[in-house]
Amino acid sequence: MRPILPGSKILVVDDNADIRDYLQRILSQRWRVEVANNGEQAVRCIINNPPDLVVTDMNMAGSDGLALLREIRANRHAIPILMLTSLFDEETAVNGLFEGANDFIVEPFGARELMTRVVAQLEVNRIQEYNRQAILASEERYCQLYDTLQHKSEQLAFAQRAAGIGLWSYDLKTHTGFVTSEWRHLMGYKEEDESWSFAKFLECVHPDDRKLIKAAHWRAINSESGLDIEFRINHTEKGEQWILARAQYIPQSDSNAARLLGYTINITERKQFEEGLRLSQERYNCLKMVTAAIVWTAAPDGRIIEDVPMWEAFTGQTPAEYKGYGWLNALHPDDRDPTLSLWIDALEIKHPMEALFRLRLRDGTYQEMLSVGLPVFDLNGNVWEWVGTVTEVRG
Repeated sequence: MRPILPGSKILVVDDNADIRDYLQRILSQRWRVEVANNGEQAVRCIINNPPDLVVTDMNMAGSDGLALLREIRANRHAIPILMLTSLFDEETAVNGLFEGANDFIVEPFGARELMTRVVAQLEVNRIQEYNRQAILASEERYCQLYDTLQHKSEQLAFAQRAAGIGLWSYDLKTHTGFVTSEWRHLMGYKEEDESWSFAKFLECVHPDDRKLIKAAHWRAINSESGLDIEFRINHTEKGEQWILARAQYIPQSDSNAARLLGYTINITERKQFEEGLRLSQERYNCLKMVTAAIVWTAAPDGRIIEDVPMWEAFTGQTPAEYKGYGWLNALHPDDRDPTLSLWIDALEIKHPMEALFRLRLRDGTYQEMLSVGLPVFDLNGNVWEWVGTVTEVRG
């Protein structure tokens, strides 16, 4: 199986050995997995070799999931955390989100749902880490450029445009300041506009974000701290844009008033990507809530190779019994050959498949079911995998 976000490491924390083994079996198909029996052991694992994601039960004996969550966040670890909660423990899930967890998943859950949540958290973490590194790299470039070219304004302006960084200095006494040409370009100012002022700057800010800017401005003045804020502007040409502004507080000296010295960069593309990822997750969540289907995936040759917990719940078959083509044994004897024939035809012509059959339920009775399967193609037009559903047919 091709790995998704290869190289990622996941720490699974659960005091239930069966669940711990189940999670390890599923996740180790695509990532490196380390397991811990309790919160104390998990903390040691994080200190010795931090993972890219923590998947933890919230109701463990002794040091429970909330205690582990608080311990991780208290030590300023930004590791994403996916909580496992029971169906009737909504309060714990909500408390966990308030304590800094990134997401939760309600037991019982299927392998596909788990994998989707894990991929989403790893992808968000990758994007955030990329952005952190990009910002750090931008700051490093800024320091290098500023130290080298501070007396060469023409070269400095060129370097800022190349890096997409706008520099600014704000006098906290007069509420006026200096901005570079690239800052004006990023913010939508015209070169011939009047000199910069805080009031003039607020006119560019999205109305819904002006209170946020004023609050950050007040904190910078009264706490003598720096500035780190994301906000929207109404660019004269590009419309709504997202801006990141960072600044360092420079104390008052004999010749200069206290001021903020900082930079701005445009982060609109990053915000759009994050919003697209969030909407994709929301769509998946909504789909999962409205369907009662058995969701399955198969290899290009049609073999079932992943666990399908809902199939287990319906039929009572174990993974060892239904994987490969063992699922056919749960069909009515008269329906096995016709269903297999339809499946083989679909595999050969790489077209969607629909099949009606009677499925033997856990109690021995039969229920008429409809299975629909679709091929997923890679960039070369080859079948990467098959995905499908099995739903009850009501007369």
